[in-house]
Amino acid sequence: MIFESDLRPIGKLLKPHGICGEITALLMDDIDLRQLSCIILQLDGIFVPFFLRVVRPKSSETDLVLIDGVNDEAQAARLCPNEFFALADELPETGDSDGVYTADMIGFAVEANGTALGKIVEIDDTTDNYLFIIEKNNGERCLIPVADEFITGLDADTRRLSLDLPQGLLDL
Repeated sequence: MIFESDLRPIGKLLKPHGICGEITALLMDDIDLRQLSCIILQLDGIFVPFFLRVVRPKSSETDLVLIDGVNDEAQAARLCPNEFFALADELPETGDSDGVYTADMIGFAVEANGTALGKIVEIDDTTDNYLFIIEKNNGERCLIPVADEFITGLDADTRRLSLDLPQGLLDL
């Protein structure tokens, strides 16, 4: 069984390309899909491996992929749009000095300026500057930039993150 903790998000299947089952895949990082044993999609709440037959570049950020068993546009369309993952142990080490990736911090308890703030529920990676999406203890959500200068403590074992935030940032 594949667990979410074993995975790292690496891209998104955008849309079918042509009529033979090829799919345009947007990549988050500079990852060579040909080096992976498979990509993982979450379908109906279950992580399912898909094996790539062909990977070819389309642009600097996208590849065209053919997945085993996907032979036409209709089959390809059923997989799109969908985020896809790689097995973490197949990816090169690019984390920080503690070996913790930003995506690993989902679920971390957050303390800001000495006060319990809430929990990281998501990472917004749709812009150049990643954002922590934090569900505050009162149920509201806030966005905090992922920036080294804000992080004062990180404990991967207890899954806690301490931040020193500029005054007024939480009021935005």
